[in-house]
Amino acid sequence: MKHKGGASTIRAKISRIVLGVSMLALLLSAAVSLIGIQSAKRKMLDSSEALGSTAAADSEQALIAQAKENLIVQAMEKADLTEQRLLRIKAQVSLMAAYIAPLYEQTVVISDSRPQRDGDWVMQYANVNTLADEQVQQEIARTKNAFYVLQPLCRQNEQDISSVYFASASGFMLSYDPKSEDNAASLFQDDHFDPRDRDWYTNAVETGEAVFTKTYLDVFSRLMVTCSTPVYAADGSVEGVFGMDILIEDINASIVGSSVGENGYAFLFNNDGEVISSPKLTIGSDGKYHTTLLRDEPGFAQIADAMVAGESGFHETVGEELFVAYARVRSTHWGLGIVLPRDEVVAPAVATRDHIISQTNKATDEISSMIAMMLLLVAVAIVVIIVIVTLTTEVLSRRITEPILTLTDGAKIIGSGDLDYTVSMHTGDELELLGDTLNHMTVSLKEYMNNLAAITADRERIAAELGVATTIQASMLPCIFPAFPGRKEFNIFANMHPAKEVGGDFYDFFLTDPDHLWVVIADVSGKGVPAALFMVITKTLLKNYAAFHARPGEVLTLVNTQLCENNDAGMFVTAFMGVLEISTGKFTFSNAGHNAPLLYHGGAYAWLKTTPGFVLAGLDGITFSDHEIVLSKGDRLFLYTDGVTEALDPHEELYGDDRLLHMLNTEAVKKLPIDQTVRAVEEDIRRFANGAEQADDITMLTLEIC
Repeated sequence: MKHKGGASTIRAKISRIVLGVSMLALLLSAAVSLIGIQSAKRKMLDSSEALGSTAAADSEQALIAQAKENLIVQAMEKADLTEQRLLRIKAQVSLMAAYIAPLYEQTVVISDSRPQRDGDWVMQYANVNTLADEQVQQEIARTKNAFYVLQPLCRQNEQDISSVYFASASGFMLSYDPKSEDNAASLFQDDHFDPRDRDWYTNAVETGEAVFTKTYLDVFSRLMVTCSTPVYAADGSVEGVFGMDILIEDINASIVGSSVGENGYAFLFNNDGEVISSPKLTIGSDGKYHTTLLRDEPGFAQIADAMVAGESGFHETVGEELFVAYARVRSTHWGLGIVLPRDEVVAPAVATRDHIISQTNKATDEISSMIAMMLLLVAVAIVVIIVIVTLTTEVLSRRITEPILTLTDGAKIIGSGDLDYTVSMHTGDELELLGDTLNHMTVSLKEYMNNLAAITADRERIAAELGVATTIQASMLPCIFPAFPGRKEFNIFANMHPAKEVGGDFYDFFLTDPDHLWVVIADVSGKGVPAALFMVITKTLLKNYAAFHARPGEVLTLVNTQLCENNDAGMFVTAFMGVLEISTGKFTFSNAGHNAPLLYHGGAYAWLKTTPGFVLAGLDGITFSDHEIVLSKGDRLFLYTDGVTEALDPHEELYGDDRLLHMLNTEAVKKLPIDQTVRAVEEDIRRFANGAEQADDITMLTLEIC
């Protein structure tokens, strides 16, 4: 046979496969090399970045630790300097008060109470409004000599002292400062001024020692603090309080104003969290010295409480990225803080990291140039290999495809129906083995076709026989309803759905005389033809014996004896049999291992109380007992086989007794006629199964008393 060439021929496919494999191998080799170089490049880059990051991180941590230690030390040193200065002031105040105490006992009269010498250190005094000058002249005379003691001390410590003053317990006040004219105009002419009500006076009297007040603005809008101490008479009574005003700006200039690094600074804050001294604090347009709260400083909101609490410590602020160290000034309960930007601390670490990254980028550029050169060489190699592989593949594909074409022609001939055709192949390889296999397959196929024809004929015959058996079995069960159209005392309906063509379930009902109606339902073990044959025997025996015996227990006992004879197959039957005395409604029944029926009485279904006996054909010589109930008008008896309650859904869950009882007790089902009741249960089982294969015969029988 002739074969058309084209892109779909085996030769073309082989060429494409060989060429593709060669290209793939080459590309894989190039890719592996490229990936290796790229991996080395990435590793070097990652290592460099990791080295830079690690070096920067280690340096940064070391710098931060060092900065933390240094800042805490600086904060504590500056706090100690502030403490020493304040303690020196406190000592000076105590010393001046000590000078005043003995001088208080002398008597010298001051001629001028308010000298107008602004800019020079002078003494002046004032009385409260309720105290006349003549009342305190003797007391003032005893303290006038303090001027000669205080003058050299004040001039010697002008950098610390704004003013000094003494307030007596009787109500007058001596003041010594270089701004006497302004003080006289603003302080002593205040109608409501009484020094004994001021914090510096009351705190000193209460503590009995030198104390510092909170910071405040004086009449000249200057931020200051007062140190005051009580002055005692010889008898130990308080003669008055000596005070000294200290300008905070002096402390700011000498201690806080010193630089910390390039951009850092120091500041003082009081125990209310108010920044009272800082290079950032200025005098506003109103001429007043303005302070701020720590909480209002950028980045300090979350650490203000810890700083005000009175401990020394270190924090890193959020947002502003500042390092803050702080220490306590014990004499005033202030705190001194030092702020240094984080960037200034870690700048050397950042420079190290940037240098490493720069060197890494240079190395990366060199590797990229090497990769570009390698890709060019790979491209040239691919072109050369394509030419070589194409020529080689053409020769090899011809040798491979000619035997395959021979096999193809033979397969077409055999496929057309010529099972006597033989393929001739002499290549000495697997293709020759394939040709022999094709010939052997042809012989086997010919034999199979002959056998299949015979098997098909047998299956058609068996199917026809099973169809006849199904028809015969169906005809053996009562299937015409109403079964007794002339009887109005009762109504009966039954139905069976076998799991296979023929089943092992059966039901029956018949009159042995006008007043006795027999009903029976049974389930033979197994399914299919054996069960159907055993069912026929059992049904026949039950009906025959019922015609001569008045009680179901006797009938089941006799049938059991008969079925046990020659029961080599070991089959058995579960059966429920009963007889209704129509005139009285008495229903006598016996149970041979069958499911308990459901009795509808009083508006609801419930299980019929029965003690099931052993199965039929299971054990020879046993007897079956009878039970009796009385059925009233409207009562129903629902009989069924285990195919109902053991129906399975796709998840192999059982339909179950509870679902059956619930189904029958629904209001809609209770109102249905008995035939529709059976149909409703069948439909509920079908919905429950949801397409699952029926595993057992499903049989139901319902008897109603009318």
